[in-house]
Amino acid sequence: MAGREVVQEGASLHSCTQECQLIPIDLGSSKFLLLDTPGFDDTNRSDAEVLKEIARILAAQYEIGVQLKGIIYLQRITDIKMSGHSMKALKIFQEICGETALTNVLVTTRWNEIEESLGASRERELREDFWAFMLAKGSKLVRFHDSRHSAISLASHLLVAESVVLELQRDLVDHGKLLSETGAGAFVHDDVEAIRAQHLVELQEMERLRGQLTESDTAMKRQVQRSLAKEQELLQKIEQQQVSLQARVGEEVKQAIQQNTKSEKRLSWLKLGLGLFPTVLSILGIFVNVPPSASF
Repeated sequence: MAGREVVQEGASLHSCTQECQLIPIDLGSSKFLLLDTPGFDDTNRSDAEVLKEIARILAAQYEIGVQLKGIIYLQRITDIKMSGHSMKALKIFQEICGETALTNVLVTTRWNEIEESLGASRERELREDFWAFMLAKGSKLVRFHDSRHSAISLASHLLVAESVVLELQRDLVDHGKLLSETGAGAFVHDDVEAIRAQHLVELQEMERLRGQLTESDTAMKRQVQRSLAKEQELLQKIEQQQVSLQARVGEEVKQAIQQNTKSEKRLSWLKLGLGLFPTVLSILGIFVNVPPSASF
């Protein structure tokens, strides 16, 4: 899983991910699937929407018994500082993993766009401050140099790693929690609620202003009415986010798999590790975009 940028075809990084995508990759005699995800600072999608999409595919992967080797977390070394959005994304990432599943690969990118000494200074700050907790829990820090060799090296770190189960997966599938009851879901829910409260205050202020306007304030009335309509639309979207976080994702995923799996025997084979990759792609494709050319 990687936010804002993605390793595609084992060779380059792109900041174009709009929705989750499953990418089959060959590495020597090994075959694995890369789940590319949007970031939690996406300008077009809410954190709640992105989290639910990620939660569904991770729950499905866990439910059918496909091993997860870890997560690739990407950070631009060109960023001058960790913004509020970056800190929020990092917190959600940590909550998705849980303390016992932080053996991930933390990757710094865009080294070709920065002086080595400045990049090293920022890398040191990440190591000693923002990423110190994860590194202490077993995460690895890797530089990506925009080459196929670098991409293969990055993937190799995960191939030799032990499989992990994320806290989000256990909460959704094993414990049947609502998305909002998970660590990541609760964090996003609190953030959404804070934004909602702020918009409610603004809406009340506009309604108060509208009540003070006289009949002669025609232009101002139109402007206030437009602003009110915009605030009400934003509140509706926020309420939709709150509703999406109340989903019982684990149960929804189990039902979807059962409805779309032709043979219970085939599903049992998958859980025993005997399934073929085409079958895995077919089932996971219920929850995530799989490129038409994706196959092994």
